[in-house]
Amino acid sequence: MARKNIQEINNTSNQDHQKEVVAYKKRMPIIRCICGSEILVVPDLKAMSIAIKTHMAEHKKEIDGSDSLDWLEQFLTEQVLIVASEINLPNKN
Repeated sequence: MARKNIQEINNTSNQDHQKEVVAYKKRMPIIRCICGSEILVVPDLKAMSIAIKTHMAEHKKEIDGSDSLDWLEQFLTEQVLIVASEINLPNKN
């Protein structure tokens, strides 16, 4: 009987944690690579460029340094621009 109560508590706290994670992810703009990796979109062009290039380096390492992934870098950059255009910035009047 005690075991059932513990499991119910664990499930409840796990569900609460999952809700917090989902809410957190809704607030933070991200892009998703075709490999499933998520990259946080930040309002710093240089930092975004570094993040994309770092991720691209991981892909190039997986395929033995081939430079044939220009399309993927373009895809990620396009996603950043789309997300950035959808962000609602407060009006400064």
